[in-house]
Amino acid sequence: MSNEKRLPELTVSAFAVGTLTASLYYSLVNSYFNYYVTDIALVPTDVFGTASFVVRLLFVIIVPLLGAMVQNGHSRFGKYRMWIFIGVPLSLVFTILSFTKFSGSGIFLAIFYSLAYTISSGASSLCGNAQMSLMNVISKDPSQQRRLSTRRSQYQDIAKILFSATFLPLVLLIGGENQAKGYQYTAILIAILAALGYLATAWSGKKHDIYDVKGKVPDEVKKSKMSAKQMLDCVIKNPPLIFMLLSETLKFTAFMIFISTFAYYYQYILNDFSAITVTMTIASVVALGSSLIAPVIIKKAGSKNAGIVALVFYTVGALLPRFMPPSVTMFGVGFVLIYFGMSLNACAGPIQFVNSSLYYQAKTGLNATGFIMSLYVFPIQLGIAISSGMINWLLSSMGYVAGAALEGSQLVSLQNIILLIPGLMLLAAAILVIAYPLSEKKMEEIHGKLGSNM
Repeated sequence: MSNEKRLPELTVSAFAVGTLTASLYYSLVNSYFNYYVTDIALVPTDVFGTASFVVRLLFVIIVPLLGAMVQNGHSRFGKYRMWIFIGVPLSLVFTILSFTKFSGSGIFLAIFYSLAYTISSGASSLCGNAQMSLMNVISKDPSQQRRLSTRRSQYQDIAKILFSATFLPLVLLIGGENQAKGYQYTAILIAILAALGYLATAWSGKKHDIYDVKGKVPDEVKKSKMSAKQMLDCVIKNPPLIFMLLSETLKFTAFMIFISTFAYYYQYILNDFSAITVTMTIASVVALGSSLIAPVIIKKAGSKNAGIVALVFYTVGALLPRFMPPSVTMFGVGFVLIYFGMSLNACAGPIQFVNSSLYYQAKTGLNATGFIMSLYVFPIQLGIAISSGMINWLLSSMGYVAGAALEGSQLVSLQNIILLIPGLMLLAAAILVIAYPLSEKKMEEIHGKLGSNM
């Protein structure tokens, strides 16, 4: 193992700040964007579902290209940090547009909001790609990588607490009876914070991600460049990565269905929208506790077993309230279990991607860290694309009309959309993680093969 010195706390915290403020952004768009478009901007669900699916799917195709750019790119701002400087302004502008109410035909609005959201989240994902790649540049020491990963998750959970406790009260304070205004100005505040956070992450990697000094490209950068065939090979000839991509796609699709529709559960099944603040705040506090104990779980059980435990919590959290009578308490219990699993998975998942990168490097001698770590967001974007279409098509098929009371069969259909479908997807994801081939013993062998400098 490495003899690297322990990273300064300031470096670790600055690295994680990007996740803290980005989590505020993702809490906003994941939890309320679909509700905002259908119930405030009044875009028809069927039209929005189709437009969102097509636009998001096109972006999914672009994600590997962005990964290739991250792998082969370089500039005087660094190999990875440069993408933060590109992504920050794009995400800032298009986040604001995503929560600005416009007039127009249903088709125009569906396309507009789909594009705004896609560019916004795509730019934020580009920053996230850079952050994930920086994790393997800032330190090669597995213990320090665990420290970066878990601090990232802890800050993410702190952000969830802040968001859950303040978002709806802030919307009401700013907008009053004008919900559109409340959402817009709160989105502006969150977009600014997200931009500042990722700039802090870029600063944390400044000493470690230095390229093109005095216009010269170092040999290390030249050697890390990969052809299209090499990039394809590092996926199809990398079984651990394939298992992770499949599992994460199922997990993110399920989570996006749940998190994008839970507001409908409170509005139409529980008839208590105000209960969201308390439930989400409690769940977010539990998630923080999960991230605090995650380093111990990962150290004792390994990242693979930690991932299995996380998905068990996810699955039970989705299915339990579906098979119990609807209530704020029971849905809250499910919410807490899902958030516990989510936080634990957020610590273990990045390590499993790092491990798949190290596995491929030990197997071939090729360092594909930039490309493989960039693929961490591929399941996220694919999950968003699939879920955005599914949610709105399913709402349309059950006869959903914004603001209208739901009949008995519609209430059952809505519960299935929010809980049953995600629960079954999460169960399948858990099975795939069980089959993930990199145990802790296998990783010890890989580290030994790569040398003591790891």
